[in-house]
Amino acid sequence: MEELRTSLPGDEPALKALWKAALGDGDEVIDGFFEKLYAPGTASVYLLDGRPVSAAYLFRLGDLVCDGRWTPCKAVCAWGTDPAFRGRGFGGKVLADALERASVSGVTAVCPGEAACFDVYGDRGFQTYFYVREDRRDDDGRPLSGAVTRVTVRGYAALREELLHRRTHIDLDIRAMEYRELLCRAAGGGLYYVVADGARCCAAVELDGDTALIRELIAPAGREADAACLVCRALRRQAYVLRAPAGESGDPFAMLSGPLPPSPDPAPWLGFDFK
Repeated sequence: MEELRTSLPGDEPALKALWKAALGDGDEVIDGFFEKLYAPGTASVYLLDGRPVSAAYLFRLGDLVCDGRWTPCKAVCAWGTDPAFRGRGFGGKVLADALERASVSGVTAVCPGEAACFDVYGDRGFQTYFYVREDRRDDDGRPLSGAVTRVTVRGYAALREELLHRRTHIDLDIRAMEYRELLCRAAGGGLYYVVADGARCCAAVELDGDTALIRELIAPAGREADAACLVCRALRRQAYVLRAPAGESGDPFAMLSGPLPPSPDPAPWLGFDFK
């Protein structure tokens, strides 16, 4: 028997097993999502003979802040189908169900990741709204003045909003921030307050070998490289990959659907990805 429905209390063990089979993430990533962002009724699930074989998750991402207006924003993530059941249309059905539920109010965000997925979401009414540039550089060793300090999620969130004032961006829900901080810690990093030659900055960092993966760096113009080098030194890394906001000349990063306000900002900022 086939069934498409929203998730129910008690589905969690089967949904976690499906997530691991479909997307390959580890227990810390999956358990963290269920702890911070999941609630019964938020996942669209396709079942065969009572077994979940495809799912997509919906959660509150935060608010789109644009030109003095705040619009509630949800996100769809962790869309996947058990490899043994792919090619039968189950994934398309759960995605359509999740997007229909998300469209009731506000706007909906997705981080497609793979280029082909941008076309999938584009066919469903999404448009690319956020672009980024990613630069990999070695620490050049030049003298720098500053400090790097680990901060709490709420401390990071407050500083982030202060630094993004008057920018078009997503003001992240605190639980979404808590989950992203968990992912940073799971990869050996965290959330940091950075002072670069007197300029206040914030950085979200994961570690990969001798490289600091700076998933978000909010810094005054001209201070990005200084702040990134200070992060490298504080975390004893030799190089960094820096993700920063860019206009349409950058790489597509995330998409939105819904009643989108025109942005006066040429480089709107989401920051974290939630694939």
